[in-house]
Amino acid sequence: MPLETILLFVAADLMICLTPGPATMVTVTHALPPGTAGGMRGALGPIVGINVGNFIWYALTAFGLIALIQSSPAAYAILRWLGVAYLLWMGISMLRGNGKGLSGQLAQQANFRRGFTNGLAVHMSNPKALIFYTAFIPPFIDPAGNLWLQFGILAALTIFTETTGLTFYAALATRARMLGKVDNAQSVFAKIAGIVIIAAAVILSWWNLADSGMQPGNTAGVQ
Repeated sequence: MPLETILLFVAADLMICLTPGPATMVTVTHALPPGTAGGMRGALGPIVGINVGNFIWYALTAFGLIALIQSSPAAYAILRWLGVAYLLWMGISMLRGNGKGLSGQLAQQANFRRGFTNGLAVHMSNPKALIFYTAFIPPFIDPAGNLWLQFGILAALTIFTETTGLTFYAALATRARMLGKVDNAQSVFAKIAGIVIIAAAVILSWWNLADSGMQPGNTAGVQ
């Protein structure tokens, strides 16, 4: 997997992870309680649980996509374009400010086991998660390369992006103990995320055209 693909994936996925969603909310909720029950210690359980959930989704996605790639390259090509469309839709939605604030989330007593269970449950119970993985991952996978290695690399990178995003908001909650400041930051990050994701969609569109031979003279595709 070439460096430019890795960097593009990290940039796009990091911006998505920095945009508040259900995983962010459950992490912040466990970081809010005063004392040792909250803070970064309280957020550790949800962060680990959410990352385990990511690996489960990656496994489900990998098995499905590998079967699709092997049985129908044309179908996989369509899926890659659907992934580009999904990124464009997500980026535009972020620029339009369709996200929900974090205010009003109730703090609760937390421990690692409860945090882990809550994080895993929230991530696995989200019906949009499978749609996200099957749409977001394909544009970064080269069907001619080692599929398991590529999925492994992307899964490892997701640990970094997911943990970074969740730790950022847990740190905000720990330092401020006031969700209003998180809401103020949300709007800025949503706009930045939207721009980065739209840019990623444009670059991936160019690569798809190059791979399909529709862009004469361009040999730079996803390796």
